[in-house]
Amino acid sequence: MTMGLFREKGIYEGASDAFASEGFWKKAVQRFFRHKLAVIGIVLLLIITLMSIFYPIIRDSSIAFEVNYTAINASPQSGNIMGTDALGRDVFMRLMLGGRVSLSVGLVAAICSTLIGITLGGIAGFFGGKIDNLIMRFTDTMMSFPFLVICMVLVSILGPGIGNTMLAIVLLKWTNAARITRGEILYIRERQFIEADKALGINRFKTLFAHIIPNALSPIIVNMTFTMADTIMTEASLSFLGLGVLLPTPTWGNMLKDASSLVTLSMRPWLWIPPGIMIALTVLSINFVGDGLRDALDPKANL
Repeated sequence: MTMGLFREKGIYEGASDAFASEGFWKKAVQRFFRHKLAVIGIVLLLIITLMSIFYPIIRDSSIAFEVNYTAINASPQSGNIMGTDALGRDVFMRLMLGGRVSLSVGLVAAICSTLIGITLGGIAGFFGGKIDNLIMRFTDTMMSFPFLVICMVLVSILGPGIGNTMLAIVLLKWTNAARITRGEILYIRERQFIEADKALGINRFKTLFAHIIPNALSPIIVNMTFTMADTIMTEASLSFLGLGVLLPTPTWGNMLKDASSLVTLSMRPWLWIPPGIMIALTVLSINFVGDGLRDALDPKANL
């Protein structure tokens, strides 16, 4: 009877919010595919991802690690479509294996940092008061430090490597997600369906994670795409500086580091142009997808 009274008063209307609505998702997909740059971005990203995953499986990936002194710094040819490096290793294979590492670091770090941000921002926004002040002042403190500098310090302490690079990025990159989540929750928690949860005595944590956060996911998802792009750039920067993923494991960053000599820059463009292009294309593609998602997931957007 109480539930019926709430329904009669329209209190549960908000429970079918835009994000939970099947119709909203259908319109969001339509809006996304009308965004030409987003479609171009997702196609490029799929091509890069599939090539990085399957090319080393189709062809023997050992050529990315085997030293071949008879083919040192060979220019692009039929056998090596992007030439070889200073140790005679196939550049294209190293480029694809580097894509695996860079994309993996970007995806895993973006997801983990977003989950931390959702949790902390959700608790801060929902409970408010001293908890909110404590969490947000800590967030503000973290954001006040230059990200790359602190990331370099952390990786120096933890030691170089894929796992430590991910960990350092995750520990520092959750702040934007936390602030966005808190802002959304401060708005959503005043909605009528949240008041209905309180009246029915539903556990506050269940209300937070089952009702509030799902309705706040639109801007969080968009932020996660931009975080992934930033993370790929950060990993490339750390690897270029010798603080990220170490050789012989190839990444786009340490491939650029290997090709940073003046002779290589002037005489062997096949060693530094491909990884630079791959970083630029990947980050640009992710940003295009993020722009498309931002427009598509905006419930106020006009069809």
